[in-house]
Amino acid sequence: MSFWPRKISFQDITLNSLWALISGFIASILIVFIVFVVSTLINIPAAFSGNGIPVDTNPLFPFILSFITFLATMTMIFLTVKILGLTDPEKYKKNTVIYWQLAFFWILTYICITPLYMYMGLLDYQNILFIFIIHTIFLSFGSSILLEILTNYRYILTWFYGSILGLFFTSVIVIFIFLHIESGYARLLSLLILLPIINTLLIFFKGIFELMYYKYYMFSNSDQLGDIFYQIEKSEEEDLKIAEEKNSL
Repeated sequence: MSFWPRKISFQDITLNSLWALISGFIASILIVFIVFVVSTLINIPAAFSGNGIPVDTNPLFPFILSFITFLATMTMIFLTVKILGLTDPEKYKKNTVIYWQLAFFWILTYICITPLYMYMGLLDYQNILFIFIIHTIFLSFGSSILLEILTNYRYILTWFYGSILGLFFTSVIVIFIFLHIESGYARLLSLLILLPIINTLLIFFKGIFELMYYKYYMFSNSDQLGDIFYQIEKSEEEDLKIAEEKNSL
């Protein structure tokens, strides 16, 4: 029993990546809107315009940024999941349980990481930008793994390794871009671009891994990752059968 061969093409990967990019840009627009709304309470851009010296010393500053990151990333991932369900309904079936579990993961992550925003923000507001990237990548990566478990748990190993590949390349590329931006204000603006980049790269590289594995399967007719749980169950049944035969002697 095997999930493969599942036909996948580079065009499919490109289409999913494009929609992931659009979802990321929508989330970036949401960030701009929220920053505009809260500008009467706290001037976020001004806090990063100096040489690491915040203009606005509002103690709620790190908390507000963590909440903005939470809302924007949650919106981005939600849109991505909805689009994947439309472009690949065979794999990503509609299920309210999936959204509830994703929401629980997002909220739990937010609760755990907000104290880090507060602590690092009190040391230096520039640190919050790094936490933003870590928060976004972790949410996107964790949601990707959780989505695959809930939609097709029997073949999770394939999607897990694909997500790991996406996490590695995404982290390297995003951190490289971010570190080569010197100005604090420019780094703040770069987050609006990095958000869709993170979402797109994770989807793209995970799809590339799936495509490579599909090509490997078609060439070798060997499915070493697909349906791993079935393989484990089959092995356990054989072990149990051997044990029963020994006991019957």
